[in-house]
Amino acid sequence: MKTKIKTVIAIGASVIASCAYFSCTKDANNSPTNQSAGAGITTIPRGALGQSAFSLWGTCTDKPYDISGTNGIAVPVGGTSCGSSDVLGAQQPNGNGQNATGMQFYGCFKGGSNAPNGSNEEAVFVTDDVTNWVGHEMGFVETLSDHTLKAYLQGNGNYYTQVLTTNDNGYHTFKCQCESGDHSKVDFYLDGTYKFTMQNSGSSYWNNYDYFVGTTHRTSSGWSSSGQQIEMYNMTTF
Repeated sequence: MKTKIKTVIAIGASVIASCAYFSCTKDANNSPTNQSAGAGITTIPRGALGQSAFSLWGTCTDKPYDISGTNGIAVPVGGTSCGSSDVLGAQQPNGNGQNATGMQFYGCFKGGSNAPNGSNEEAVFVTDDVTNWVGHEMGFVETLSDHTLKAYLQGNGNYYTQVLTTNDNGYHTFKCQCESGDHSKVDFYLDGTYKFTMQNSGSSYWNNYDYFVGTTHRTSSGWSSSGQQIEMYNMTTF
């Protein structure tokens, strides 16, 4: 995801009527009949990924962990003991992804606004590159300098964000899905409600071989990340 994870890995992502309209029309692609014959392409959700589908790793002492009694995973923000560089990740291992047109999960981004800059962050996304982290990504990123959650797209050297919420530690259903008519566009939803569409012209997010990833990045020392973490449940792809 962006340049930060690449660097670390190298050394070690009006209104009620109008909303109702878009929610229905944008989700129309979720019909079980909307599949490309013979191509294995589907826009309906698969079964939730189990905890065993994820590799849990960290570049220092802290690690993500399974949330007992659920199918969820927590990815904390690394503490101060490792200085200014600590990356934690819960990801599907290389070679164990799936072709996908989107992703969804229930959970939260427990953040804050006390980090010195926005390179300290939390993110959940799907990507077609878990080696160099420069591929096509679509998902959600929380910057810990301003407690702002954004939808984002990455691909072909571009990185675009759009604000979704601020100062929100609450639990929600997060979803993003590539449009079937224009594969450079991705629709974003919060709790089943269509929020907006983002586009990365010249890129395609349709049926890439994707991996589900949750990660946190500490890139600065001297600030407390106590209690800041991602929680992900019912992780699924489309």
